[in-house]
Amino acid sequence: MTSGGTIRALVGNREFRGMWIGSTVSTVGDQLAAVALSLLVFERTQSAAWTALTWSLTLFPPLISGPLLGWVADRFPRRTVMVCCAWLQAVLMALMAVPGVPLWLMVVLLVVVLMIATPFLAAQEASLPTVLPDKRYDDGVALFGTSVDVAQMVGLAAAGFLVIGAGPQVALGINAATFVWVAVLVQVSVRHRPAADPLGSQRDPEGPRGAFTLLVTEPRLRSLMGMRLLAGLAMVPEGLAVPLAASLDAVWAVGLILAIEPAANVLGVAVLFRVVRDPAKRERLIGPLAILSLAPLVMFALDPNLTWTIALLVIAGMAGAYHTPARAAWMRILPDAYRGRAYGIGRAALRSSQGGGMALAGVVAHSIGSVTATIAGAGGIGLLLATQATVAWRRARNRHDPEAVAI
Repeated sequence: MTSGGTIRALVGNREFRGMWIGSTVSTVGDQLAAVALSLLVFERTQSAAWTALTWSLTLFPPLISGPLLGWVADRFPRRTVMVCCAWLQAVLMALMAVPGVPLWLMVVLLVVVLMIATPFLAAQEASLPTVLPDKRYDDGVALFGTSVDVAQMVGLAAAGFLVIGAGPQVALGINAATFVWVAVLVQVSVRHRPAADPLGSQRDPEGPRGAFTLLVTEPRLRSLMGMRLLAGLAMVPEGLAVPLAASLDAVWAVGLILAIEPAANVLGVAVLFRVVRDPAKRERLIGPLAILSLAPLVMFALDPNLTWTIALLVIAGMAGAYHTPARAAWMRILPDAYRGRAYGIGRAALRSSQGGGMALAGVVAHSIGSVTATIAGAGGIGLLLATQATVAWRRARNRHDPEAVAI
């Protein structure tokens, strides 16, 4: 991802190291818990529908908690928010691990745990620009993002063996322990800092609405958010992975198709940050890479075979690395007092675009009877939107910094 010297410098930062290790370990634990709960639901209900519904519940809490709870990370000291949230999640997850807990209660506890994750993540994300020096911030965001992607893949890969071998309760207990680990790490490694906007005293009596207004009126933030929301179209192949593999007479390749996006993204971030060291140059590549992340999908109109399908998805996934510099630029531009609320709103919008895009793609594919045509259509629409957002980002960036060299 970045050079060895850069990684050593980042890990050498005590505050960053504590949040990074905690986040990575906790992500693995979250995957264990998700698989464990799904297995418990299936064992007790013998219903594929209830199992799928339980898994889908993990997507919805951020849609509510993002706009409603992101403000906590601005109103109170961010280390305090992270520590309190982690302890609450540890207690709730430990309750889920108790044998004999009713299934409905476990589902309720899971939803609450996921709701509490929003202020924690908002406080963590908003802390990074303060914890890291400017020259290391982009690299820190990249290391955080790729570590989470790898941790998700490792966690899901290990979950099946651990849950089957040791039992769902053990997996849930391990996840509870990871939250304790996070709370302790943050407490001992991250410095206490005053709240960025204590009790809303800084010019924002309307709460989240003030942050939303900023996001839609500031041209750079608006164009960056637009490009990030293109993930809803870029992830259409994942949403259609099963019928896509079936159309290729390769049902065995479903797992491979699902794994390509995160794996290719990690590779893309590594290449981008190794080849382009200057953050300003990476910012100028955000638009072109956003376009490239969708262009390969248009080629599905040619009904590619499995080999070409994999190649196209790898190219699209690697180009999706633009999300990392876009995420860093977006948070850097935001005033500190708005970062928690803006993160909550942005997370909810991103989840909505991803879930909505995949759901709509399923409806369209069923209606027209062609998976590849649906993917190609998503790519075509995405190309138009990405081009528009790229032009808007270039204009907004050049207007703010007349010396910026446009591509």
